[in-house]
Amino acid sequence: MLLTRRTMGRLALAGIPGLTAFETLTGNSQRAAAQPAPRQNRSNINGVQFGLQPFCYHDLPMTPETRPILIQRLVQNGMGMVELHATWCEPRFNEVSTNAQAAREKLRNWRLAPPADFYSNIKKEFDAAGIDIFSYYVNFNPSYTDAELDATFEGARMLGAKSCIGSYGLEVARRLAPFPAKHGMYLGLHNHDNLSDPDAFSTEATFEKGLSFSPAFKATLDVRHFTAANGDCLGFLERHHERVSSVHLGDRRRNNGRSTPFGEGDAPIIEILRMIRDNRWPIVALLEFEHGTLRTEVEEVRLTFDYCKRAVT
Repeated sequence: MLLTRRTMGRLALAGIPGLTAFETLTGNSQRAAAQPAPRQNRSNINGVQFGLQPFCYHDLPMTPETRPILIQRLVQNGMGMVELHATWCEPRFNEVSTNAQAAREKLRNWRLAPPADFYSNIKKEFDAAGIDIFSYYVNFNPSYTDAELDATFEGARMLGAKSCIGSYGLEVARRLAPFPAKHGMYLGLHNHDNLSDPDAFSTEATFEKGLSFSPAFKATLDVRHFTAANGDCLGFLERHHERVSSVHLGDRRRNNGRSTPFGEGDAPIIEILRMIRDNRWPIVALLEFEHGTLRTEVEEVRLTFDYCKRAVT
């Protein structure tokens, strides 16, 4: 509708309803203009969303006190998404006078009643740096009470995370089945290369068993570990991509071999990235490495990210 002076006059003669319509129209337009456009994630490269598993910063203690340095490094490395470990958020009760059992109980009590706005304030720190918290890494274990599980998922939700993930096996995952959906989230199942442990996620069959526990379960395929366990990463993604939320992307030798710089091992990193790109799968590629390096961790992350960006551009 073109609002000329004559149109405005007719609205005025029509009385208050007409004026209300005009105010609604112009007001909505002003609000729409004032609404910020959705932020483009800086590490979305040609349709592939990259992020970082910040274990890569091996020299950085994973504590709340180092969280500002973590954020600074993520920005420096051009990352707009992270898988955030709980240890970068939760307090530690490791005073000399506190034994392990007492420290565990203090942490449980803290989780059940964290300070007001604790998680939302952490989210603001990452938001201000243009970083989305994709997932929240928590090593759930049998010592967690049901109330503690609910509180942890709720904290992750307030951080903006889509899921909780950790290194746990089938039995812990089975117990977690009722919890993620209650909080509008999903649970990530993460594999290792321990083929001798029947409780471990390590093969396609163990992933399939875990995914059957709940529709709110999704796979985080650790490419390094799956390769070391002689798994078929490309075949797994072809068959299960609808239940895969992310990959931990790194390189390693087969037959339980060593971790290597990207491109020097047996993991099909380039093929995985192009498969995600070409199929437009909403699978997040979280960079992670364990190989030793004489370079700084920030420089090594930059090199791995550059390697991946070349694969999809």
